[in-house]
Amino acid sequence: MLNKLLAVYRSGEGLRMLILLSVMSMAMVIVRLHPWYIKMLSWNLFLAWIPLVVALALREGLESRQLPNWVLWPGLVFWLLFLPNSPYIITDLFHIQHVPVETLWFDTMMFFMCALTGLLAGLYSQILVHRMLNQRLGHTRTWIIMIGCLMLTSFGVYLGRYIRLNSWDLFTDPLDLAQLVIQSLFNPFALKLTLSYTFALVTLYIGFTQYVQRRTHESLD
Repeated sequence: MLNKLLAVYRSGEGLRMLILLSVMSMAMVIVRLHPWYIKMLSWNLFLAWIPLVVALALREGLESRQLPNWVLWPGLVFWLLFLPNSPYIITDLFHIQHVPVETLWFDTMMFFMCALTGLLAGLYSQILVHRMLNQRLGHTRTWIIMIGCLMLTSFGVYLGRYIRLNSWDLFTDPLDLAQLVIQSLFNPFALKLTLSYTFALVTLYIGFTQYVQRRTHESLD
């Protein structure tokens, strides 16, 4: 499995670009020398990479037959659970309002670099999942599922930013999580934010898939 993932890295232009973006983002965070920024942004970037690592591991494991086919479905549940962490970094841009004027120019670019890296990591992982599902479910059902995943992802961003829930709360405190989720379903602000993020993420995802198709000449149909 490790050898397969290394082969993907060597041949994957997109993966190398994401690694470069991550390194450059962390370099800016470290240069900033702010303990809170280092802790927050490095942790959020780490979480943003989890869905991509899961998607890569599933794809390579299934293609090499080192994983049984049934692993795909619980693996995708785990992938979806952590997927909101990728676009979540966009909401870290809210912290710019508290940035000192003298470092505003640097901090704005630093937050933007981290948000862009997290967003692209999430989009990349969605492309991989899309292809795996497309082979098994067909074009129409796969697109319906992917849009549903983006809606759940948008709702997850709300839960993370405003309710301060984490992906692992499903395992550590499922009852409290369920109660907060049900309450949020009747919150007008939660619904507005979810719809807004869904619109943005679906638009970005469609554009990203079109770009990847042109680059690789591989159809997702």
